[in-house]
Amino acid sequence: SSGINAEYGELSEEEQEQVLCVFINIAGGEMSRDLLMAREDLLMCLLEFLCHSNSQLQIAATTCVGQMAVHDERSEGRHAKFRRMGHFAQLQSLLSARPEVSDRAKIALQYFRIE
Repeated sequence: SSGINAEYGELSEEEQEQVLCVFINIAGGEMSRDLLMAREDLLMCLLEFLCHSNSQLQIAATTCVGQMAVHDERSEGRHAKFRRMGHFAQLQSLLSARPEVSDRAKIALQYFRIE
């Protein structure tokens, strides 16, 4: 098993979505963003959720990446890391997903274009 389930035991998709919602709230703070960005295991979990078949998990992961990509004095480094790890490319691929997912992907991608 991989991702969040490897870290926290077997969680239902609903519980996984709740965990992602916690990450979204944490990612709203500048210092917390830095702490999350330092955890490549968590970033890989986010990438897995961006690729997930459940659109609710994709939406939550997309929102989280968007929160972490918000423009500030350190966003350039976060954007570079997201590009290197594949998050940016996966967000781009979600532009052809269902409207509720692609709309969130568009919003998240806008943060990468602010610089």
